[in-house]
Amino acid sequence: NSGAEMGEAKRKREAILNGPCPCGSNEVARECCFDGRNWHRRPAFLGLRDLPATAVVERCYMRELGSCVAPISGEHLISQSVMQVLHGNGEFSIAGVPWLPRGEVRILGANALRANCLCVKHNSSLSPIDGAAKHLFQSLKAYLEEDAGEPRHSLVSGHDLERWVLKTAKALAVSGNLARGEERLSGAFAQDNSLIAMLDDPAAWPTGAGLYCMMNEGDLMLNHSRFQLVPWVETADGRDEIVALEVSILGFIFVLLLEPLDPERYPVLAAAKYRPGRIEIQYPRSISWVTISWEDAHRHSTMTVQHVKTVSAAKSATQGS
Repeated sequence: NSGAEMGEAKRKREAILNGPCPCGSNEVARECCFDGRNWHRRPAFLGLRDLPATAVVERCYMRELGSCVAPISGEHLISQSVMQVLHGNGEFSIAGVPWLPRGEVRILGANALRANCLCVKHNSSLSPIDGAAKHLFQSLKAYLEEDAGEPRHSLVSGHDLERWVLKTAKALAVSGNLARGEERLSGAFAQDNSLIAMLDDPAAWPTGAGLYCMMNEGDLMLNHSRFQLVPWVETADGRDEIVALEVSILGFIFVLLLEPLDPERYPVLAAAKYRPGRIEIQYPRSISWVTISWEDAHRHSTMTVQHVKTVSAAKSATQGS
């Protein structure tokens, strides 16, 4: 029996190795992100600081690189591909922007929310992290909305996800779409002097900076197609600076910390899951999961979400742990 079991295990492993990679690349797994034992998606190489000098487009927030290519791009503040995923067949909504009354949620079309804040060259250079965010949200949305009756697996680089949130936040900030209460923020980040390095290279992130999952065991969440980004702001030398960002997508709540973790300044992060390595979604007939790859020395925990009841065809109540 043990021989038969070993043979079956080998066949399953070979099937996985020769199957499509769950990172969404359309490559065979053995040639992409699976080494026979572990799944690992490397962060995308953007090469922002290696671009040849060309020109400066004043309205591009990466103009200090001197590698701009005109014209300004009319960048979607939230990647168009992500908005289309969240929109789906239903309604994509946003909250927490300064042009909406406090507490109001606005339903948007997939082509809404544009601003002129990146040149075409730098906008194009960031497209790999847009693709990673799209793949993650597409997978989570599918896993949350339906019990497929069989396991499903998706794979994404956590560093790409962090950089996508940072890129999105910077676009919202410089276009005047972030506020504290009723006050529109200037768009200044505490890490502005190293922001381009952080976008370009995951190794440039300070120790303890990054993504924290704010959901605790037993919390109820509602799966909805809503995006909300709330800045954490501190005043330094007379000006407001964004030090972290609270992000809600599809009912999941994260905080992206942009500076080293100081437990005394951020006690709410002490119990949070730093850089979770797996999001597992449990239904009565199946378990689906997203593997989130990291290249650091930390241990990465699993975040488990269990279906509790269906609220409507497109919205499910789930419980996290």
